[in-house]
Amino acid sequence: MIRRLWPNTMAGRFALVLVAGLLVLAITAAALYLYDRGERTVSLFARAMAEQVGAMANLLEATPKAQRQGILAALGGPMMRVEMTTKGPNLAEGHWKRPDEFPDPIRRHLGTLETRQLFVRLFRPWENGRAGRHHHGHRMVIAVGLKDGTWLRVGLHRGRPPWGRGMGPLGWLIVTIVLVLIAAVWAAHRMTRPFRRFAQAADRFGVDVRAPPMPEHGSRELRRAAVAFNRMQERLRRFVDDRTMMLAAISHDLRTVLTRLRLRAEFIEDGQQQDKAIADIDEMQAMLDETLSFARDDAQEETTVETDLSVLLQSLCSALSDMGQTANFDGPAHLSIPCRPIALRRAFRNLLDNAIRYGARADVTLSLDNGEAVVEIVDDGPGIAEDMREKVFQPFFRLEASRSRETGGTGLGLSSARAVMRRHGGDITLDNAPTGGLRVHVTLPLETD
Repeated sequence: MIRRLWPNTMAGRFALVLVAGLLVLAITAAALYLYDRGERTVSLFARAMAEQVGAMANLLEATPKAQRQGILAALGGPMMRVEMTTKGPNLAEGHWKRPDEFPDPIRRHLGTLETRQLFVRLFRPWENGRAGRHHHGHRMVIAVGLKDGTWLRVGLHRGRPPWGRGMGPLGWLIVTIVLVLIAAVWAAHRMTRPFRRFAQAADRFGVDVRAPPMPEHGSRELRRAAVAFNRMQERLRRFVDDRTMMLAAISHDLRTVLTRLRLRAEFIEDGQQQDKAIADIDEMQAMLDETLSFARDDAQEETTVETDLSVLLQSLCSALSDMGQTANFDGPAHLSIPCRPIALRRAFRNLLDNAIRYGARADVTLSLDNGEAVVEIVDDGPGIAEDMREKVFQPFFRLEASRSRETGGTGLGLSSARAVMRRHGGDITLDNAPTGGLRVHVTLPLETD
């Protein structure tokens, strides 16, 4: 249960810990305040009652009974009830005590009235429901016996202030907690924003080696981290560029050597050996052409634009059908994704050509799944064994049984296609279709970070 309530984000955890600490602090401070306030309130009530009741008792004893009602009306008020009775307090009701039975500070202030019969009843807040309609908050009632046998009963109470005049401690505590919670959530999200930028930059760099660098601003620690990340990104980009340029240079130089070898092969007198030599040279030439194309694709910086993937796949299938091949498309009429259209078209054309070449047909299906575009290409070929499905993505790797040299191919097609898909944030996997043949599973994100 606790794990379920514990936030899974750094911002949520930071805010929760901050609010929990402040909540404990606020509750402790409120408890101390209320306790001290209660003690002080009782002390002030006792002092006020003692001073006023003493003066009232002396005044009423010196006043004839016929004139006491006018004095009682003048002494009473919204915060005090004053009345004369002929009966003393009903001690059977409980709660009535003599002043010496109360702890300080009540006994200290009411001691001046102990020369008369004196009983005190003190109501606590939780007794308000039993105290009657006039008893709100802390309330004290004092019954004083006068010399003529009558009793003076004085009740001092404190009414609850209306909402417009103020709020109780609990209300202010709730308001404070809400304000602190809002401030904590805002501060937590602001403090963890650089971590989200780091994650987005890492994701972009994972699919695009030429992604823009991170902005270097914020606190000193964040600036140092951003500088280190950008330095690492630049070094990796230079490393990839150097290897790509080296590969392109080697391939270009080898083309010159192969041209000379082809010219020399023309002078071989044995026709059979001449054909084999020329075939080997042509195969090497094709491999170099594929390598140069792969290197150019990797080094080329194509702009990402919104492209209708459905139209792109339909056009490729239509082009194959016009050439007399079997290529079918099934999916929505339109589905736009951000991509590099030239590279993506070349990758899908490579996959469709493989399906036609080795499986005699290509059934293309386009669908949506969890925010991704899913493309499946199924052929009628023999399929690929499970232990070979990852190896075929290695450069220049070919399956002799179904991808032989005689049927064409250099072993770079699937490697290049997977590289293109991964630069788009997607991927390619292979498995055998239930109806037979190979199924190529391609995923592409609908949005980019």
